[in-house]
Amino acid sequence: MNKTPKNNSFLPGRTMKDWSTKGIKGYVMLMVEFLRISPSYELARQILNKNLDKKTQNKLITQLYEAEGKTLSAIDKQAVIAEFQTVLTTYDEFGDIATMTFDDWWQARGIYIYGTPFSKPLVKQITRIDKDEDFEPLFYKPYEQYLTKIRSSEGNPTSLILGLPLGMPKADLLRQVSKLIDNAKVPLATKSARASKALAAKRLRSEPLFIQLRILMAKAQYPDMQLWKVGLWAKVSAKHAKTLDLKESKKKFEDADSKEHLAILTSRAFKNAKQVAENAARGSFPSSKPVRLPHYDFEDIYSRLRMHYKTLKPR
Repeated sequence: MNKTPKNNSFLPGRTMKDWSTKGIKGYVMLMVEFLRISPSYELARQILNKNLDKKTQNKLITQLYEAEGKTLSAIDKQAVIAEFQTVLTTYDEFGDIATMTFDDWWQARGIYIYGTPFSKPLVKQITRIDKDEDFEPLFYKPYEQYLTKIRSSEGNPTSLILGLPLGMPKADLLRQVSKLIDNAKVPLATKSARASKALAAKRLRSEPLFIQLRILMAKAQYPDMQLWKVGLWAKVSAKHAKTLDLKESKKKFEDADSKEHLAILTSRAFKNAKQVAENAARGSFPSSKPVRLPHYDFEDIYSRLRMHYKTLKPR
């Protein structure tokens, strides 16, 4: 394979700038990869970037869902056009991810949708006044630094400026500080308040998403590859991976059942992968709930992927 997603490259560590998105940023990165593949999200890009009129939009939308010999009834045409408005709304929010790197997209849009642009607020020492010292020389400089730069980078949170006399038992000092914090009566921010958009799944598991993404990538690169081989490469089943060989040239009778079962599992995961991509295009990730699937033209998908992954070779 020319390109295979690696877990450690998809789930990066956090930095101070995305402190409130711990455990989220990696999944958002996966979502962007699914959006790069989604045919409906690509059509939304074309519609909005070319500023197409409604008649042309509706024609292209229905064509996307009528491919491969499918014919939509008048009612179904109205339905897909209405449903597609959600994709257009998602594109308005997430923007063009066709060639942009994830880090650039995250700084431009993602962090404002799924996180906070501010640093994590920390307790800081502004200055120190030594024993019997009447006034700390140039006290105003670190104080001004805190108010105008440090506190601003943290989103200007409600803060207490304290005089903390040292040389006393720590427990006594902490008790007094705790009382002052309680008296301030500043409510704690909930997790949901930190991000304007939440992930769809309550229980997040990355491995199924990696498997689905590998299947889509394999189908794009090798459209004629046997389904069981796609499943073997995508690591759909650890059980069957022990008995089958991706490079085998001769058919083995004893492998027939394993290949059939793996093909079935891969087919199911393939459909789920497309559902995840299309739900992502509708602003819901990660989710494999049933939605109407457009035609997946993997030749076109591969061409688009090559725009982003420069190392991908022509088919």
